[in-house]
This record gives sequence, structure tokens and C-alpha cells, in this order.
Amino acid sequence: MILDVTQRTEPYTTNFRVSKEQLCSVAYACQERTFTEEIDQLEELGGQEFLEMALCSNYKDGLLLNDVGLRELNFGHNRKPLILPKSYFQLLWGALEDFTMRILCLAALVSIAVDVATASSDYRAYAWIEGFAILVAVIISTNANAINDYQKEKQFQKLNAVADERKRVTVIRNGQKCDIHMSEVMVGDIVMVFEGMEIPADGLVLEASDLTTDESAMTGETDPIKKNTLSYCIAKRNQTDSATAGHHEVPSPIMMSGTRVLTGEGKMIILVVGDLSCAGKISALLRQDEPEATPLQVKLAAIAEDIGKFGLYSAIIIVVVMCIRFAVEKSQVEWENKYIVEIVNFFIIGITVIVVAIPEGLPLAVTLSLAYSTKQMLRDQNLVRKMAACETMGGASMICSDKTGTLTQNKMTLVNIWNDNLIELETYQTCSLTDYLPQQLADIFIQ
Repeated sequence: MILDVTQRTEPYTTNFRVSKEQLCSVAYACQERTFTEEIDQLEELGGQEFLEMALCSNYKDGLLLNDVGLRELNFGHNRKPLILPKSYFQLLWGALEDFTMRILCLAALVSIAVDVATASSDYRAYAWIEGFAILVAVIISTNANAINDYQKEKQFQKLNAVADERKRVTVIRNGQKCDIHMSEVMVGDIVMVFEGMEIPADGLVLEASDLTTDESAMTGETDPIKKNTLSYCIAKRNQTDSATAGHHEVPSPIMMSGTRVLTGEGKMIILVVGDLSCAGKISALLRQDEPEATPLQVKLAAIAEDIGKFGLYSAIIIVVVMCIRFAVEKSQVEWENKYIVEIVNFFIIGITVIVVAIPEGLPLAVTLSLAYSTKQMLRDQNLVRKMAACETMGGASMICSDKTGTLTQNKMTLVNIWNDNLIELETYQTCSLTDYLPQQLADIFIQ
């Protein structure tokens, strides 16, 4: 469950002369820059001096503590959505939602009803045992799954709490420096930047001394990216030829959230916070309310469905054959009421075939095996959050990644060719490539 606390019903204030959409546009331009798009937008807005006035901030004394609420109404906050941990009963119910478990529960109830109804008076007191045994297997399997997930969830909460407590930054408010948690940073805050810190939100560099950042979390590239003030970046842009310059030949004045400072120090003013920031957009995309089924769960569901269908078809054939045989044998005999009981027994036999066909021990065996695997991995100092992850990673035979550790599909696509001139290709086929390359070389690209 995710509690979204960003929705507000109070009217927006009009004290600020810049909208959050304009500020977001600057941050996104930096994230997708090809030359100096974010610098151009900042220059069009009015530059560094305009932002100080438009955000009602002060580059020397920082924010006033009494206007924090107004800023949250206009620009949002930097707090992450509160994700409540699932209770034990929620995890147990989630385990019971498995398709195989549902079939086993239904089969157990049918088995109890049929066995008790058809058993003789001497054995009726024990007829429920077989169906109850199936229910016990379901209970053990689901509880083992729920207990494992609950324990690991608690351990991860403790680890996350320790890591989250360390995420603090130094800001200037009321003319004084104070340490606050990253979640308390607001638009207009003046943040002190130093080597090794994580940038809490998207912001504009106000002061810089040999400032470089690692933006591999955003771009996947580990090259240090130079950062500097807006005035320096404008001057550098005017001296650079855009036709031959690279993406980062001109330093950027924008610090993106989620990146780290490699060298230098300085100051920055916060422009975008929360889910609207560069890191916030990625976090919002990664939130999934419903996890996907693992490969093993898909296979078990397919097996249960196939076995269920096979048992159903077999039961139908058995009932039909027995009814035909009964009709042939009794065709020359006068009808008696006791024959109704015999026909009912035919349908009971068919139901019994369906119940017996379902492998009630399979889910329990799989659950106990995965639970044992997670315990073994814990001994190796490897904490597994979800028990199904053991099965998923255990089935991985190859992991394809680039030099930064980013997972890829292990596929490459030809997008352009240099043949005295740069030729861009939207689609590639042998007939089009042979217009620019020899046949043998074109075949290599196609392969």
C-alpha cells in the first residue's frame, strides 16, 4: 500500500514568479541535453538573479522558516511516498491467491464432502482425514512463504532505516547553517555542496570550485561531468562551436538529484523536488503495486491447469462410459429407485478422479525448497527479500551488462554509418546497406 501525501486542497499562493513546470523543464533539458539546452532556458527565464527574486529566496541567508508551508503548496515536497509494509495476514492471503493453492483448497473441500457423504457408518468418523491432509499441506506451504517474506521484510526495513538516516544535507536558513534530512529540502533552499555527497534534488549551481559529479545513475556513463555557475557556462557556450562540440564540452549549471559529487565544493539552490525531479521520475516508474509472477510460479500454474484439465476430461469420460454401460446393462430390466444411488456414485467417482489427479505435495515441496535456499544464502551474508527471488536468480544462466553495470538485452542496433559522410539509418535491411557497404560487410551487420 502506498500513501500519497502530495495531494493538497488549499489554494496556491501567488508570491512566486516562476512555476514548477518551468523549473522542471530546465531540469529535464539538462538530463536530455545535446549541447546547452538548459543554459538557454535559464537565460530566457532571466538568469540567476531572476530566480533569487522569483523563488523568494536569498542566496546569502537562505529561506525563512515561516514560508516552508507555502513552498510545499506551490512546488511540492521531497518526501518519498510512505509505503506501509504488508502485515503477516496480507502476505498469507497473497500466498493463498496462487492458482495452485486455490485448486488444492477446492479439491480438499470436495474431497471432505464426498468422502463423508459416501463413507459407511463404520468409517464416516475417519473419512475427512484425506481432504483435511490436503488443507494441512496448503496451510504449511502458505505459512512458510508468509513467514519467510515477513521476516525478511522486517530486516530490510531496519537496514533501510539505518541507510536513510545518513542522508543529511547542510542548508542555509535564516542566515544560519543547519543539518536537515534530504526529505525536508524545499524549492529555494540553499544547499552546501561538498565532495562525496548525494544531491538531494535538482538545483542550480551558485558557487563552484573544481566541481564535478558522477551522473552514471542517470546516464549510465561514469565519466566525471563538470559543473559551474550559470555565468561561466554562458561564457563558455559563447566560445564553443555547437557543430563540433560534444554533449558535455560546456559545463552544466544544473545538479541532478540522485547523482554524487566527485570533486570540489560549492553552493546550489533547489529548483525541483520529489517525484518531479530527475531521480524522482525514475523512482516513480520503478514503483509496482502488483509484482509479476516468477517463471516457476508461471510453470506451476500451467502444470496445475494442465493436470486439472486432464483430470476433468478423464472424469467426464469415465462418467459417460459408466452411464452408457449402466444403460446397456439395465435396458432390459425394470427401473428401480435404488438405481439412482448407483448413478450418483458414478458422478462421485468422477469427482474423486479430479481430486486425486491434483498434486497436493508439489507446492509444499517447492516452498520448503525455496525456504531452505534463502536460509543458506543468509549464512553467506546474502539477504533475500522475496523468497521467489531465489528461484529467479537461480535460473539465470547469463547476465548481460555494460561497463557501468547497467543491465541490457545483449542486443545492438545499427543506427548510422560513416562513409565519408554520416548516414543515419532508421531501419536496416540488406538492400539498403548494400547501397553504402560491400555485400560481405552488410551481411555481418545483419547477423
